[in-house]
Order: sequence, then structure tokens, then C-alpha cells
Amino acid sequence: MNKRRAIRLTALAVIAALILQAGVFAYSKVVNPGAGSLAKAPQTTESLPVSQVAVQVAAALGATSGPAAASGLNLKELALQSEVSEISFEQFIKSFGVQDAYRTQIEEFQQAGYKPADICTAYDFLYQQFGSVAQWKGLLSAKASGQNWETIFTDYLKEHPQFKPRSFDSDELESLLKAGNFISDDIMIGDRLSFVTGKAFKDLIAERIESGDWSRIFEREQILYSGSPLPRVQITVEQMTEYTLAAGYSEEQVAQAFVLAEKVGEAPGIVIAKLKQGSSEQAVMAESYLKKYAGL
Repeated sequence: MNKRRAIRLTALAVIAALILQAGVFAYSKVVNPGAGSLAKAPQTTESLPVSQVAVQVAAALGATSGPAAASGLNLKELALQSEVSEISFEQFIKSFGVQDAYRTQIEEFQQAGYKPADICTAYDFLYQQFGSVAQWKGLLSAKASGQNWETIFTDYLKEHPQFKPRSFDSDELESLLKAGNFISDDIMIGDRLSFVTGKAFKDLIAERIESGDWSRIFEREQILYSGSPLPRVQITVEQMTEYTLAAGYSEEQVAQAFVLAEKVGEAPGIVIAKLKQGSSEQAVMAESYLKKYAGL
């Protein structure tokens, strides 16, 4: 393969869930052996079909079973179940690695009369989108005006462009991955941050390499993200088969549901069941966040 060719690989089996909206992309060559679930994945070729990627990665992970046999899935019963647990404010701060500047902002929002549950819900949603502090306040204002979260989330996603990963030259990626204290996630995080801020990817990456940390960069840019490594969503061959059969979904739809499940902390089967019954993704998020932050 010509090393100068720009590489973009559609991957629906091992994905960076927190930086994704509608597209499900990873970056070919963005693999750091020994530092994550991609390390044992077999070599893939450019523009490999989705189904082949799913099979290859799942096989490499050694997964042998899914949540239930396809014939035994009852989507109506699943939709009534929930695995979302209430969390305390301290757990919220710890789980998101909320920076000091944003803790101060939370205090200011509370003093302004915004409810703690709404503050955390808006933060949670925008964290997944790499949203800004200004957008955080905008969502809270919309909620205080009487709008519901499903409508607020839907409007937000309509108004903001979908993230599209850039095409990288393989030599550029190889050079970046040779930098000390640098992993594949940094490339995806830098690409996403460049997209939402309009700042040059190379400048952001250079700053990350020099500082060794994303957290302060995100604080300066007033983007709601901690800079932590991205969690991986794993889909086995068996799971893909079960849910494509039981729900009548395409592999792309199943993968999208798994990403959504990761975002809201639900079991993939429950999310698929809710979507199959007609709930929108925004409704699933709103319902899950309502349960998650009910005790605040």
C-alpha cells in the first residue's frame, strides 16, 4: 500500500465512544501495541468492509458468547429494564475527572439557581460531544425555560455539525506515535478538539506532547472533557449476530446502539430494545440521565 495515501478505516467493533456522534470511525494505524484492546487485533486493510472488521476484531478479543441467544431475546421485556444506577455528586466529579475550573462553574450555576441534577445532566451530555462551557449554560437556560431534555438534546445535535475525522497520512501517524508519552487516543482526542475549536491539529498535538497532559488544554479552551483515554466499545461476532436477527437491525445500527449504551451506562440489549420500540436516541439519553442523577 502506498504510504502516502490518506487512510480512513470504518470500524464498528472497537471504537472510541466518547468522541462520536453519528459516525463510528477509528483511525487505521492508530494502534499502540500493549496499551489497549486494539493491541491484539489482526492487521486490516484500507477500506475493509464493516462486517469483516467486526469479525476480525471480535475474534482477536477471544469473545465466545453474547448476552442471550437471538431466539430468546424479548425486546419488549428488555425495554422495561434498566441498569442505570443513581450516583452521588462526588461520584460524578470522580467519574468525569471534572477539572477545578468546571467545579467552580458548577458552584456558580448552583448559586444562580440551577438544579444539581440538571447541571450534571447537561455536563454529561456535552462531555460526550466535546461541548463548551457556553453551551453548558445554554442547555441549562433551555431547561429552566421549561423545555425537556429530549427536545434540548435533539435541538443541540441539529444545530451543531457532525464530527468527521480527518484523513491522515500514514507517515504522519507513525511519526506521532513515536513521540514519548503519547498514545493512539491522543490523536483522536486532538482531532476532535481541533474540530470543535477550529485550532490547528498539529498545534494542539505539539502542546499535548510538550505538556504531557490534555486537561489544562481543555480548560483553556473551555471544552468539557477531562482528556482521559477513550473507553472502548467491544462488539463480538455473537452479539452482532444476535441483535441483527432479534431487532432486524443492520450492523451499523447495532454498533450505533452499543455506542449509545456506553454513553448512558445501559446494557446494549436494553438500548436496542428501546430504540426498536420507537424511542429516539435523545429520549434514551434523557431517560437514563434522569435516573442517573435523580438523587442529586
